Amino acid sequence: MTPDQSDKSASKRHVGRPPQLDEKKRCALILKAAAMVLQTHGYDGSSMDRVASQAGMSKKTVYQMFPSKKILFTKLLEDRLFSIEWPEEKICEDPEEHLYSLLIAIAQTILRPDRVCLLRILTVEHKSEEMRHIFSDILQGHTEDNLTRWFSEQQDKGRYHISDPIKYADIIFNMTVGSLLLDRLFGLEKHPVEDNFRDTISIFLRGIRINPENE
Repeated sequence: MTPDQSDKSASKRHVGRPPQLDEKKRCALILKAAAMVLQTHGYDGSSMDRVASQAGMSKKTVYQMFPSKKILFTKLLEDRLFSIEWPEEKICEDPEEHLYSLLIAIAQTILRPDRVCLLRILTVEHKSEEMRHIFSDILQGHTEDNLTRWFSEQQDKGRYHISDPIKYADIIFNMTVGSLLLDRLFGLEKHPVEDNFRDTISIFLRGIRINPENE
């Protein structure tokens, strides 16, 4: 084969069907499309056909990745709202600082604009029975996260009055991330996240500390 023939052959390989995406990129593209379809049509109006069209893929390809609509949207919610990039595990002498780092990690995920947009959609989709079941199933599978584990560890060490780690994790979440999330859902901005979290954590832990008078 001459150099000219080799160049023509290489050129032909770039014409026609686009190169195949790897599984991770294909999954990300489908999830992005699912989020856009959900925003436009709501859950009940969403379909695998619409997701495939939005993603620029065949319906067969979408079904190969996600066998059903429920599995697809379960993955979307888990990926967007529950896949937290937790800080690296390391020995932290200051439990208050450790708790702060966990809450900041949650906030950096949930308070992102695209996440807030998804949550706005979910507040409208509460009428969809299947969507309620999806969200309920996800919540039940995330009862033992790093935040709950922090309260369990402190309970074992006897530093604080903690009767129920899950309940206390919910309380501090609502006082910090939940409060800011409510503001973002209504387009409001208040104090910087860092200042808000540090003040709230300090007040909360002082209230449940076993021997606060010794400080």
